[in-house]
This record gives sequence, C-alpha cells and structure tokens, in this order.
Amino acid sequence: MPKLLPVLLFLGMLSPLAFSAPGAIRCGKLLDVRSGQMLVDQTVVFDASGTITSVGSSSCTKLPDGVTAIDLLSATCLPGLIDVHTHLTVEPTNNGYAGLGISVPRETVTGVKNARLTLRAGFTTVRNVGASGYTDVALRDGIDAGDVDGPRMRVSGPALGITGGHCDNNLLPSEFHHKAEGVADGPWAARAKVRETVKYGADLIKICASGGVLSKGDQPGTPQYTLEEMQAIAEEARKLGRKVATHAHGPPSIKDAIGAGIDSIEHASLIDDE
Repeated sequence: MPKLLPVLLFLGMLSPLAFSAPGAIRCGKLLDVRSGQMLVDQTVVFDASGTITSVGSSSCTKLPDGVTAIDLLSATCLPGLIDVHTHLTVEPTNNGYAGLGISVPRETVTGVKNARLTLRAGFTTVRNVGASGYTDVALRDGIDAGDVDGPRMRVSGPALGITGGHCDNNLLPSEFHHKAEGVADGPWAARAKVRETVKYGADLIKICASGGVLSKGDQPGTPQYTLEEMQAIAEEARKLGRKVATHAHGPPSIKDAIGAGIDSIEHASLIDDE
C-alpha cells in the first residue's frame, strides 16, 4: 500500500519524517472506500516509515511488540482526500491589483499557511496548477524535507499562456513592458517554456487554452492557445515524462485541447453536448 496516500487522516497530519517506530490507531469507525461500508472498531497498523501494514477488526489485529494503539474510538477514520486543482500559494483576497504588491517570498509564506490548513482539512495529496516564481516547487520541497506541514504536492510552477491572455499579467500599462513568466507565443517558444518549467522542478505542465474570469482584457470562452501550440506543448511534455493540464472554458478551446493530446481539462464551464 503506497506510503501516506491511502492513509488515515490522522497519519496524514504527520510529516513523512515524523515516523520513527511502528504504531497503530484504533478507530471507532473506518470508511472502506472500496465497498462503501462503514466498519466498526477497526485497528490500523503502520510501520516505522508510516506505511500501513494491516487493517482489520480490533479483536483480531495483532499489534507489533511494544505498540499501544492510539485511541480514536470516538472518531471516524477515512483515507486521505485528494484535491487535483489547487493554488496553495495564492490568497483569494489578493486578486487583481492587490496581487501586484505580493512578492515571491510572501507568496511562499502564504503557501506554507494554506498547506497546513489543507492538510488539517483532511487532504493528504494535492495537484497545484499555477504559482508565481516556482513558489509551489519550494513549498513541495519544504514539505518533502519535513520543514513545514502539508500534503504531498504535485506542482506545475508558472502556468503557460499567450501574450495578453489569462495566464499573463495584464494590469500594468505598456511602459512597464511586463509579461508573466509563463508567457510563450508560438509552438517553439511554448516547447522551450515546457523545458524551462521542468528544469526548475515542475511535476506537470499547466497552460491556459482560453480566457478566464479574473483576468483583465479577455473573456472566458475566447480561445487563446492554438491547436498547433498545444500540440507542441503536449508532445514536449510527454517526452519529458510530464502530463499537461489546461485551463479551458469554451468549447473551441476544449476541443482543441483534446485534439492536441492534453491530459486534463480544467473548468470546462461552457462545455457543449458535443
């Protein structure tokens, strides 16, 4: 059984480095996600690495020598939850012009806070799809090292997008000549940006195929990345062993993303029957 993924939320609250000896938890109720049944008085045994070694009725489960089960008879235990679309380093109140005053170090600190809250809410694994300055890479590495508390993270780094698109920063006037770090126009520039994000630690690639809701100057249903650009991104990511997630609201962008071989469509809020 994989370490810390299908693990009780109680275990998920602990850093992978927090385990030093075998242990056990006695649950008043335990959700069996395969059968959908709620099992009563179950004991979960784990080894020194935090990997679950057995689950069964407390009356029949043998504990390792010297282990006393943690008493959670008044609680319900369940596997850790997974959130596949998060932005842990972003504070929802800092959208628009308020976000211009947020530095990369400050965004990382926000990520530390949100990672802890996310873990305490019962999520032991998340996929983070978009963060400035590779703050999500730093947060993932800090969690893996046991420096901060948080869920296992799969991260994308900065999201890729077109000039003036949803994944660009369109708030400053022209004299600033500012572009978001994920901007890449054309198939070859997009390939190069995939290589760059992987170089700096991305586990997956996030792109913006259409406009969005909170960005200035575009509309949610408007296509942005072309079919050719997305094909180049998908091909390059596949060569580097990465999957691609795309923000896409409208049918044209959704269809192009599917045709390009993009692995997951995020939002799809304007999807049609076709």
